[in-house]
Amino acid sequence: MPGRVARPLAGALAVVAVALLLRPDVPHMPGGVSGARLGSAPPVRPAKGPCVLRADRLVLHGARFRGVVSVRTGTGSVRALKFTVRSLDAVNLDLTAGRDRAAMRLRARPATTSTLKGSGAGGVATLYVRKLTGRVTGLGGGRLPADRTVSVTPDAVPRWLSHPATRTRTITLAGATASQITQFGGRLSIKGPELRTRARVPHGA
Repeated sequence: MPGRVARPLAGALAVVAVALLLRPDVPHMPGGVSGARLGSAPPVRPAKGPCVLRADRLVLHGARFRGVVSVRTGTGSVRALKFTVRSLDAVNLDLTAGRDRAAMRLRARPATTSTLKGSGAGGVATLYVRKLTGRVTGLGGGRLPADRTVSVTPDAVPRWLSHPATRTRTITLAGATASQITQFGGRLSIKGPELRTRARVPHGA
């Protein structure tokens, strides 16, 4: 599939999870977190499997950590990390939905940078993440943490991220993985996307 694809990140993952039908007023990514309009969004169907974003380098421009929030899903509420970003760059983007033989994978062309640009209120995108891992290589010119290899979860938020005086800044992670991620208010551009699926073989077939 040559060329460039530009669509909401939720829509891109909808391509990966072909069977998932999205309501335009309830953006959703398969993987367990959905319902950005906290307190007003209706529950969605339970996710069929985890959604994971991987990138050799992940750059969150104009990022601000908004705290740990409760997000509604089809199977109940879950706790998630909330971020807002002006834009996001992912080098060698790799998105996977589902697991094992049911997994579906969307990858960008090697050595390319996929970009998410905020288009919501204030020109930002909102991200909800259950777990974020990687090696911190940049904090907008600020001092890097002593332990640069991080695994951020709702129960383990480092002080450099959660400090109340922390300003909006650019956060750069190498070897980044964002597990069960949901995005609202942005458009993702992917160069040379490649879709792979592994259909589950029915029992006894």
